[in-house]
Amino acid sequence: MSRRALLTGAGAVGAAGLLSACGAGDGPTGQAAATPGTVLARTADVPVGGGTVTSGVLVVQPEAGRFKAYDTTCPHQGVRVGAPTDGVITCPAHNSTFAVGDGARLGGPATRGLTEIPITVDGTTIVRA
Repeated sequence: MSRRALLTGAGAVGAAGLLSACGAGDGPTGQAAATPGTVLARTADVPVGGGTVTSGVLVVQPEAGRFKAYDTTCPHQGVRVGAPTDGVITCPAHNSTFAVGDGARLGGPATRGLTEIPITVDGTTIVRA
């Protein structure tokens, strides 16, 4: 094997490794939060104490009849958070935790809370304001 062929093959293997790392699940998805006017959910689809993720927005119902929404981007490294469990929103990458009621940081490496997204509730529909 020639030196040129060896170096070309090694470069291709290295580039493939770098590209596969770019697709790893620990980074941001690039999904933008919904634009104003976007219907996010129906009130019946958001359980009390829980939430649902749609269009890059986490819609929660901390207590009956009160709805909040947050950008799903964790402020630590941009990984997307999911729906809350037991009243706590957790980042799957590094376990930063946030309060359902106000998105405040509870623990973990994130240095601030989740970004609140303005919403309106029109009857049974939750809309990005």
